[in-house]
Amino acid sequence: MSLKRIQPRSRWLPALLVLATVAAGGARLVFLSVQEHADQARRAAEGVAARCANAIESQLAALTTAAARAASARPLPTGQDRFEMGSDGHLAASGASNAANARAIASEWAATTPASSISATPGALLGPLREGSEWLVAARAPLAAGAAPAAARWMVAYTDLDRLFAQAQLARLLGPTYDFALAQHDPGAGARRIFLSSQTQPLGSPATRLIRAPAGFPFASHGALEFQVRPRVGWYPTRTLASDVGLLALVTWLLTFITHDLTQRTQRLQAALGGSRRRLQSAHQQLQREIEQRQALQQSVDHARYHDPFTGLPNRRYFMDQLDRRLRLARGRSGDLGVFLIDIDRFELINETLGHTAGDELMVQAGRRFQKVASAEGSVLARWGGDQFALLVPGISAGETVRSLAEELQTALQEPFDLRRHRLSVTARVGLTTIDAGPHRAEDVMREADVALSVAKRQEASNWVAYTPAMGGDVANMVSLEADLHVALERRELKLLYQPIVDLQGGGAVGAEALLRWRHPVEGVLRPDRFLSIAEDAGLIVPITRWTVRRVCRLAGEWRQRLPAGTSFFLSVNLSAVALRDPELDDYVAELLRETATPPEMLKFELTEGGLISNVAGAREMLERLRSTGVQLMLDDFGTGYSSLNYLQLFPFDYVKIDRPLVSDGDSQRGVASLASAMVQLASSLGLTPIAEVVESQATADALAEMGCHFGQGNFFCAPVEAEEALNCLSGGTPAERSAHPEAYTQWEDDSPTLVLPAGSITEENGPP
Repeated sequence: MSLKRIQPRSRWLPALLVLATVAAGGARLVFLSVQEHADQARRAAEGVAARCANAIESQLAALTTAAARAASARPLPTGQDRFEMGSDGHLAASGASNAANARAIASEWAATTPASSISATPGALLGPLREGSEWLVAARAPLAAGAAPAAARWMVAYTDLDRLFAQAQLARLLGPTYDFALAQHDPGAGARRIFLSSQTQPLGSPATRLIRAPAGFPFASHGALEFQVRPRVGWYPTRTLASDVGLLALVTWLLTFITHDLTQRTQRLQAALGGSRRRLQSAHQQLQREIEQRQALQQSVDHARYHDPFTGLPNRRYFMDQLDRRLRLARGRSGDLGVFLIDIDRFELINETLGHTAGDELMVQAGRRFQKVASAEGSVLARWGGDQFALLVPGISAGETVRSLAEELQTALQEPFDLRRHRLSVTARVGLTTIDAGPHRAEDVMREADVALSVAKRQEASNWVAYTPAMGGDVANMVSLEADLHVALERRELKLLYQPIVDLQGGGAVGAEALLRWRHPVEGVLRPDRFLSIAEDAGLIVPITRWTVRRVCRLAGEWRQRLPAGTSFFLSVNLSAVALRDPELDDYVAELLRETATPPEMLKFELTEGGLISNVAGAREMLERLRSTGVQLMLDDFGTGYSSLNYLQLFPFDYVKIDRPLVSDGDSQRGVASLASAMVQLASSLGLTPIAEVVESQATADALAEMGCHFGQGNFFCAPVEAEEALNCLSGGTPAERSAHPEAYTQWEDDSPTLVLPAGSITEENGPP
């Protein structure tokens, strides 16, 4: 026990000795360095004080010389800083411009100099004395014989200390490194009076030099003047001292560390030589521990290989291995497997707004909730991708069991998530497939679930979709449509139709909404919902949108020339959230309006509520910028989505389009009519112009007019028509009867909803004409 206590002390003893020796020696060196530096600084300061004192003495000598010359001149001169004074302190004949200074000097001289010493010291210096804000110094000289009456008189010359210091050029002699003070030692009081100083506090331990009076002109005051000088950084700068101390500490630490390291090395070598036998005896135990560590490391590597690092769930590789194993075991046996592919909605938006850390936390919390739902024996929940989970459930078949589990997965997300001080409500889309007994490949099973998930994403009515064999053909059809859409741009198969917007009060058309159609060579006329999402995914929506806006602006310019002068109308184009993310959208629209000479009031943009909720801040900024170009904005499909009043106040809309025939023939539901009337009144009270969409009957149009709705749009007035027919409506005519020319409408006939076009960021007009 005593050896164990002594050994640590002996290990530190050499280092402590070196530390004490180096610290003591270094402290002595630092002290000597401080003392030497202080001596050098004091000698330098004394030299500066001597030079400054000599300069002041020269100025005092010049002042006495000026007084003596003035006293001997004939006639007696008068000037700004000279005056005559009697022995009793009265002014005989003052020539000084400042009478107050002259009286103060004369009074102080009479009070300071005894009458008995007047004849003994006819010449003298007085000061400094305070007069107002100035410190004055005066020199007196007796008047020459015959220059005055028999009573003693003197000629006095004076100046202030500021002028004296300036003439002595003390600023040049002192420089920026020294502080100074002009003081007078009072032997009676045992203290010093400070007249001028560069510091508000007395200088500590300054270098002092007495200021000698010129010959024949002693100081009339009680004490002699002295000039004090001290370096501004002190006699030994703190920075230099800190540097020396830091260097000493560094050297001490290095030497101590080296000594301790050498001691440690020596003791380790001794311990190694003495413990070689013990190491040989413990070789087997060490080898066993290494084997255990290797096994633990292998388990850790396997876990990292088959598990997601953030959620801790199995990853895609593990899930595919389990699915493949279950499929092999299920061959020739009864029993079904269910595979669910779950996609979290708006995951990318959460990553963009709250950061990827919040996105990872969302997946962690969602994974925990799904684990509670998938608690059946043999179930496997894995993180399939960035925003997707995969769930394998054995012993499940198509029907109510699948429906119940899918709904439970949706219900698990109803409780809001707490992410970085934000509470978010999240939904998900589920694609699922069930496998009965028989040979199956894991890749084919996951493809079916992925196809079902794609269908679920496109549907708004249901959040989960079960795979059917017909969906495979739909996916192939989508791939074919994407390829054809690339060709459609080159073959100019896209076309714009226009549906007039009618004044419900006057009955005439006031504008039209531009609608896009695709005349597919095989499929026929396709609804926009058939190819719009494909165009967005394929990156083709950019040239299509640019072409649409440019075509509408050019058409507006053509109609202006053909319609009677003063006819007002507008054309509206729909935009989506993708358009609002284009930073150059407002510049492109402004440039296009200038290029086509189109007034801004003739172009309007329509936006749906769904396109605004994805990025409220960015959408508001872009809408403000679009509004600044003069283009007016419409809130489209109000009444079918969230119908939030907040959007009507938050965004700079000018129009509100109320969707669906809220009033129809024979409608007996008063609540529906009341709701439509409330929407119209709400829009009017907020300063917005209401437009009713999908008007299908005269009764609906009359009821909307009575409610105060300004405009209407629908097939009752006119179906989507060619540009020429729309122009005919604007000029006061009516569209051609379909019965007269049925072939002109069959190729474009459809009941597709409003097309929402996201704006692109290119400027080339590379779309169809």
